[in-house]
Amino acid sequence: MRQIKLVLGIEGLDPSGIEVSAGTIENSLTGNAALPNSASYLPMLSAGKLALHNAIHATHPDPLAIKNAQQYVVKVLNVIKSAAELECDNDEVKATSSGFAIKQVGIPKPKIFNATQGSLSGTVDLISPYAGSHAAYVWEMIADPINANTWQQIKVTNNTSYTITGLTAGNKYWFRVKAIVQDIEQPYTDPHMVHVV
Repeated sequence: MRQIKLVLGIEGLDPSGIEVSAGTIENSLTGNAALPNSASYLPMLSAGKLALHNAIHATHPDPLAIKNAQQYVVKVLNVIKSAAELECDNDEVKATSSGFAIKQVGIPKPKIFNATQGSLSGTVDLISPYAGSHAAYVWEMIADPINANTWQQIKVTNNTSYTITGLTAGNKYWFRVKAIVQDIEQPYTDPHMVHVV
């Protein structure tokens, strides 16, 4: 499966190039009924674009004024890109109409997760499939039968393994984990069931 991402595409552009790119996105979103939330930021973009234009074409251009106006326009463009990406919801027609460039990326598959009966009664050993050092692991569980709306967070750790205690012998429990790497959440693993003894 593929997922559509919007690309700002202003790396390496001079201030005039950024002004042109901002104008392209502004024109694409003006009156774009498919992307109303992202279009709501157009007054901010228009004001920033005008300030950048005036700073570039001033009689005596001030490099600091140009830099500040450019940073503001880039900040607004990033906000619009995030809003438009949510509104596109993997719809290539909407994405193309946003004025941003688009790329398609693969959606990572959930990793297989290992949960086994612990050495003591009422315990389960959990081992994350995410190798290496990650910022955090979010461990969750749910009693059988599985219900997507009732997952409970049991622990957030910096370790790739965790032993949960105090479970009721004879019951079945489901477990899953996700890693958070540099503030980016990885997908949850597929859930794994253990019949606790």
